[in-house]
Amino acid sequence: MNGQRDDSYKFGAGRFIMRRGFLEDCGEELRRYGNRPFFVGGPTAVSLVRERARAGLARAGMEGVFSVHPGHVFHEAAREKAEEARRAGCDVVVATGGGRAMDFGKLVAYYLGVRVVCLPTSISTCAAYSPFSLIYTPEGRTVPGNFCYDMENEAILVDLDVMAGQPGRYVVSGMLDAMAKRVEIQNGSADYPRARAPLAQYAGYVLAGLTFRELEGKIDRALDSLAAGRPDAELEDMVMLNIPLTGIISGLSHGVGQAAIAHDLYYKSRLLFTAETLGALHGEIVGLGILPQMYYNGQEDDIESFKAFLRRVHAPTCLTEIGFPLTDGNFEKLAAAMSESGFVGRDEAYRARLRRGLELIAR
Repeated sequence: MNGQRDDSYKFGAGRFIMRRGFLEDCGEELRRYGNRPFFVGGPTAVSLVRERARAGLARAGMEGVFSVHPGHVFHEAAREKAEEARRAGCDVVVATGGGRAMDFGKLVAYYLGVRVVCLPTSISTCAAYSPFSLIYTPEGRTVPGNFCYDMENEAILVDLDVMAGQPGRYVVSGMLDAMAKRVEIQNGSADYPRARAPLAQYAGYVLAGLTFRELEGKIDRALDSLAAGRPDAELEDMVMLNIPLTGIISGLSHGVGQAAIAHDLYYKSRLLFTAETLGALHGEIVGLGILPQMYYNGQEDDIESFKAFLRRVHAPTCLTEIGFPLTDGNFEKLAAAMSESGFVGRDEAYRARLRRGLELIAR
């Protein structure tokens, strides 16, 4: 693990387990990876799993260490947690929580020199399957470039009883993060002809189309299941769509040949207007970015219907709803930064399409 992107395909994880009551049996599974796991995540997530996980470890004759990190993903904090785990004799990291916790746990494992197991408690992003971490400053400002790992994550372990307790907002966030993959792969085109694409990327696009349609069709029933606290098939489908399938799409597309405008809206918002946009979730900002991405692709006819869909699931439809301090100067700053990001075609026509797309979410 050297922090640099390489040319290997990484499709997600060595093992994926999803069922009710998993935590009560977690010891037998975690024994595959080490003898003393280091659970690390935010305070809410760690408190949710601690007692049940301890019982599951005890059944296998094991003990674990549970550590809270309430802040952002940055190198100094990860090195400190790795040293804490080293002193405690831990030999595997269990990243516990949402997307930020997944990225932080992966970075802790990197500095500890051990494998990482992801135990997501929400599906707000596909970070549990991604072989990289988004890095920030301690204040939450994005740091350019992903910190990439040589190997896939060892395992993703999902307890559906835990998932049934997450806020519906997190499910919507994960859904929008996943839905963005299809329009980003289209890369400035209303379609994605097979003749233009390498096979792996085209396979990712086909799977992204399936994921987009399934998420759009299942979200209402999944939110009903959450409201009733039911870990049923609808919620299980959302987990499958938001985490492993979206992670596989990212692996197939290889992170190249895309106009990732939706995700770049997140990166640039967090970079330029950090404090103002911290209240919005990753997927909420990405979901808003789908609208200018559609315009950039030439999918103008889809924009109003997708905006109505965003309103239906109570997601942002304009910049002010993610906390963006909208003034003429701030808009120009955002548009200029996104135009120079490398995601946008160098032709002035592409830059003009990006700007017009951003104007659509400025009101």
